[in-house]
Amino acid sequence: MVSLNERFDYLNRIQQIPKIKQFSDFLNGNYCAKSITRDDPCCIGFNDLIDSLSNNDEQMFKEFYNDYSRKKPSSDSLWINDDFLIFLLILGIVRYKIDRNWIKESIGVRVTQKPEYQSISKTFYNILENNFHSNDNLYEIVIVFQYLLNIPMSVEYFDDLYIRISRNNNLFSSKNEFLICLSIKAIDIIIISKELPNNTEIARMREFIKIFSEKVMIISKVICYIILSLVIVLIFVFWSNYKDIFNLVSIILSIVGVSFMVLLKKIQNIINKYLLFVFGYSKIFIKS
Repeated sequence: MVSLNERFDYLNRIQQIPKIKQFSDFLNGNYCAKSITRDDPCCIGFNDLIDSLSNNDEQMFKEFYNDYSRKKPSSDSLWINDDFLIFLLILGIVRYKIDRNWIKESIGVRVTQKPEYQSISKTFYNILENNFHSNDNLYEIVIVFQYLLNIPMSVEYFDDLYIRISRNNNLFSSKNEFLICLSIKAIDIIIISKELPNNTEIARMREFIKIFSEKVMIISKVICYIILSLVIVLIFVFWSNYKDIFNLVSIILSIVGVSFMVLLKKIQNIINKYLLFVFGYSKIFIKS
């Protein structure tokens, strides 16, 4: 089981590695442009890329992207196999709806014999194809990507991913810093989202609320019409005996400006509110 101490030790260790620290800060919303180290050769351009995404600066990102997209993808290029860089490029390309052909070509020329890195490349490509549910995906990448772009996440993968990461005793001894950062963030997302219903459940709940209130309104109208029918029957039954009283009531109502239909509407609203209260709806969904 991955311990908190291992996590804290790792986070402390990467404080001395500017590029990984900046990436980790970006994932966790702690990125600060003033704290970046621009004289580190590993961070040339990388800082501006993170800066543009952190500030949601579309123009700045596109300027960076245009500079990179002029490069012909080649397996000999160092940047091609930079998972941090490719992830951020994909993030901005999807966010700002930029043509994906160049980045797909770039991913296609990545060459590696290691299954782990092959899975990363496959996941990148699936994301660009909007295929978030492939069994080939590394879901620590997919979940963090969806989270950062506020794309609805599939919670059915949460349990298996949480177990796989938390039981990975070699996680922090791995040399793949990219997957370590994303695994830590994925665990945080899972824990925060664990008790929340998924998007489908929320949509169904909202639809139920709408349908329920409409059904109660129909029931209120039916009850109101039943009351109206009873009143009409009583009027006909007792009209001859209480004609003077009915005439007096009609005169009084006409004087105060209350029509029968307005009175009927008020009765319907009272019945509707009472039914919502009885069924417990008003206690949950209607603020006092």
